[in-house]
Amino acid sequence: MAPTSRHLAPVRVGADDAVSPLTRMRLGESEADRGRREAFVQKLIFDHPELIPMLDIEPAFTPLVSVCMELGTRAGSIDNVWVTPAGGLVLGECKLVRNPQARREVVAQVLDYARAIGGWRYEDLEREVRKALKQPSFRIWSLVENASDLEEHHFVDAVDRRLRAGRIMLLIIGDGIQEGVEALAEHLQLHAGIHAGMALVDLSLWEDPAGGILVVPRVPMRTVLIERGIVVADGSLGVRVEAPSAAQSFPRSATGAPRAVTASEPEFYAQLDERKPGLAASLRAFLTSLEELGVEVIFRRTAILRLHPSPDTDAQAGIIGNEGKVWFDQAYLTARRLGAEPAFMAYLEALARAIGGRVALRAPPATPAVLNASGRAADAVDLLQHQDEWRGALSQLVEALRVQDE
Repeated sequence: MAPTSRHLAPVRVGADDAVSPLTRMRLGESEADRGRREAFVQKLIFDHPELIPMLDIEPAFTPLVSVCMELGTRAGSIDNVWVTPAGGLVLGECKLVRNPQARREVVAQVLDYARAIGGWRYEDLEREVRKALKQPSFRIWSLVENASDLEEHHFVDAVDRRLRAGRIMLLIIGDGIQEGVEALAEHLQLHAGIHAGMALVDLSLWEDPAGGILVVPRVPMRTVLIERGIVVADGSLGVRVEAPSAAQSFPRSATGAPRAVTASEPEFYAQLDERKPGLAASLRAFLTSLEELGVEVIFRRTAILRLHPSPDTDAQAGIIGNEGKVWFDQAYLTARRLGAEPAFMAYLEALARAIGGRVALRAPPATPAVLNASGRAADAVDLLQHQDEWRGALSQLVEALRVQDE
């Protein structure tokens, strides 16, 4: 397969500055070899999950920890299964497909996998993992216990909730993928019973003259969230899938209209609820209300409050962690670079007054923190008790940045 403008051929530069072109691995070009190459890629990403660029796909699903290959379900065997220390669940399917119809079939297959495990509990998952690994006493917790800030029973509950909700990240790992997942998913309309994020990962392999292999991961699209549908059994029309109603919990804007989200958003709130039960609902409502102020919330492993006072200016108003902590360091440094330090300090002083605390400088690097009345760093629980004051302070900050930028 000759490189295209989408897939430039890499080269190797040696210690003597000699340039050696790399050649595309041909394993898998024929039908007979395709299974061998898929098996190679499957084992490669199991042994080295860091090859999957999850920070570019959905940061909330990091780091990936390999669990097993060939997980059995009623819909077939899932190629790769990963978990995260926070209880996130990621399924991967390795397919080298060469035409759009075959790729659409893979999308449908992966969604079937998600539905197949959607009714599982944690013990069902662990039972099937043990079968796949041929280790009757294996515990999934053993993979993450040194990296997780959860207790084992909280981790089990976290995975359990994601299984029941169908909140899973789906990866299709292929080669030469040129169309986005949105185009692939169009023909599916809605699949009932899942609330999954989906991404395509293009993992191309190149051989150098010395016999080594260069692996080039690429994400050819932004991820999408597959909204759950409702199965309706109608005596005259048969079975159909309806779009979710406005009463369902799929994320909506401040005006009530559905809005596009990535899988990192519900995963962020799920992790927050695991650490601070009940906080996610109030924080979600508050952050949604900020849209009318021009505050954009970017969900990664954290929630970043981003401001756009003008088309040419980006600023921040703070970062909220998935345990409820709030940081202002990066936002302050950004404001200082924009020459807006007085406006930002006025914003922090307003927050401190609202909660009966004060602003203190932390060194190094001498960035400010908002302390509550007890002298501890203010968190989302403190600030959400004074939502009107927080919203008002944000409004004044946005206006001050807008006036400065004129």
